[in-house]
Amino acid sequence: HLEVMPMRQRKAFWPALALLLGLMLTLAGAPGARAENGSGRVYVLRIDSGQAIDPGLAQFADRVFDEAGADPAAVAVAVVLDTPGGYVESAARIKDRLLHPPNGLKTIAYVENSAVSAGALIATAAEYLYMHPGSVIGAAEPRNAFTGEAADYKSLSVVVNYFTSAAIARNRDPDVARAFVDKDHPVPWQTDDLLTLDFRKAVEIGYANGIAESLEDAVRQVGVARFELVEPQWTFSEQVGRVLTTPWVAILLLVAGVIAFGVEFLQPGLTGPAALGIVCLTLFFLGNALVGTAGWVEIALAVSGLVLLGVELFTPGFGIFGLAGIAAFGGAIFLAAPSAGLAWRYLTWTTVAFAVVLFALIRAISRRGLGKVLTLKDTAKDWSAQAEDRARLVGREGVSLTVLRPAGTAVFDD
Repeated sequence: HLEVMPMRQRKAFWPALALLLGLMLTLAGAPGARAENGSGRVYVLRIDSGQAIDPGLAQFADRVFDEAGADPAAVAVAVVLDTPGGYVESAARIKDRLLHPPNGLKTIAYVENSAVSAGALIATAAEYLYMHPGSVIGAAEPRNAFTGEAADYKSLSVVVNYFTSAAIARNRDPDVARAFVDKDHPVPWQTDDLLTLDFRKAVEIGYANGIAESLEDAVRQVGVARFELVEPQWTFSEQVGRVLTTPWVAILLLVAGVIAFGVEFLQPGLTGPAALGIVCLTLFFLGNALVGTAGWVEIALAVSGLVLLGVELFTPGFGIFGLAGIAAFGGAIFLAAPSAGLAWRYLTWTTVAFAVVLFALIRAISRRGLGKVLTLKDTAKDWSAQAEDRARLVGREGVSLTVLRPAGTAVFDD
């Protein structure tokens, strides 16, 4: 049979249900809902004061986003930009975090002074983009980090796609984004070879959301009236990792380490070169481990490669040990590098520098007479080889053991 709820209970039921639903929504604490209500914490990632965008910064950015995602009171992540650019691979990592923030957090880019080169990619990927009066954005043509020359077509194509895909995802003009990167595809109203927008033009064409006098002003324009700015600080290990993974530092460590081991192999017994090699290679892999791109696998490969190369030195010819050692050590470097592009640079420069410096080292050793350490020395003193006195054998009789034609072996009576 059906039971009917009394009228008094029915009247009390609906308010109680509404109260329960409201409490559940409050406890859920969706970041987007709190942002619309205008309160919450805004996590700040500063890429200002002329900082370069590098692997260490990308790792730090990951931590900022992770902390914001774990904070139920967080409503947004804001990136403050005043940078000349940096490595596109590192900027692409930050771009991905901006395009896919945790828990639907709002993302804000505030160009404090300049967001050029890789900085323009980060600004483009943010949901909201605000410009400080006098700031600029653009000029993102990719260039070789070591030679300064314009990148090849393949690299250009990759960077163009980074920019245009980010612009499309954020409802910005992809043609403008492409003009930042590719001077061969300008927009109709462009006057410079490579597009750069000042703060007014960026807002006028809709690439930026508006002009803000400060970061706080930008956050308020997004719709968050009451907020607390939270700025995570660099840890000591993150700072060390950032220095050690700076590409030119990483290359220097690799070159010094490989050459030091080469000297040790050429002059066995010298502990200095071996110690230097261990320190340099340890610092290289430590730096990459601190920024999250290397682990025990890469370290094990590197050690195995060096051991195999050492075995090859004491094995006649050049065979499986040498090839396996080169493959293992090269693989360790490739896997430990923050990106494939940097990995190839590491391998190329290490190989070239090793060949050139090792050749110069061998020539210097031979010219200075230090090559004697590479050969066996006779340490006997007061000894000299003299011809045996055969005059005493004249007139003696003996037995010939071999044919004497004209020389051979004979045994005499004594």
